[in-house]
Amino acid sequence: MTDKQLRKAKKTELIEMLYYLRKELDELKSENEELKGRLDRFVSEAIDKVQPEESEKPTDENGGQE
Repeated sequence: MTDKQLRKAKKTELIEMLYYLRKELDELKSENEELKGRLDRFVSEAIDKVQPEESEKPTDENGGQE
């Protein structure tokens, strides 16, 4: 919508636009929070899978070979 169209819009039309924009914003924020949670779970699972493998690696300075 152009600036000219916005200036000509009635107050009720502007309020309706604000309502739907706010509704969309709230839905996107909710989706964003859900995706952040899923990402955190994936990262945690990846870290859990990597940590046991690292503990199996030799820790002495000869690389585990004598």
